[in-house]
Amino acid sequence: MLTSTATMERSLRDDEGVFRLETVRNHGGHSTLRVFGELDMSTRAEFVHSLDRLASTSEQVVVDLSEASFMYSGVANAIIDATYVHPGKIAVFAPARSMRMVLDVLGAGELLIDTFRS
Repeated sequence: MLTSTATMERSLRDDEGVFRLETVRNHGGHSTLRVFGELDMSTRAEFVHSLDRLASTSEQVVVDLSEASFMYSGVANAIIDATYVHPGKIAVFAPARSMRMVLDVLGAGELLIDTFRS
C-alpha cells in the first residue's frame, strides 16, 4: 500500500494570484514537488530551495508543473542545474506545451516525462 503526505511549503499572494509549492513524499523514496501558479523571478529562490531539499532526501523527484501557469527561463535553468547536483534523481512532468518548450529550447527535453501518478 502506498501512502503519502502532502505539506504546503509556501503560499504567496500577489496581484497575479497565488503561488504555492506542495511536497508529497511516497514510500520507496519517491517524492513530488507540485507547483501552483507562476514560476517567476519572485518565486525562483523558494522553488530552488524546495527542489534541492527534496532531492537531497529522496531517491527520485518529479517536478509536477501541471498546475503551473508560467515558467521563466531562470527557473528552467535552475531545474537543469539541480540535475548536475543530484544526477539521475529529477524528472519533470509538464503537460502544457509552453512549459515543455522552455525545457526543450534549453536542451533539457530528456528530463520530461509523459505520464505521472503521485
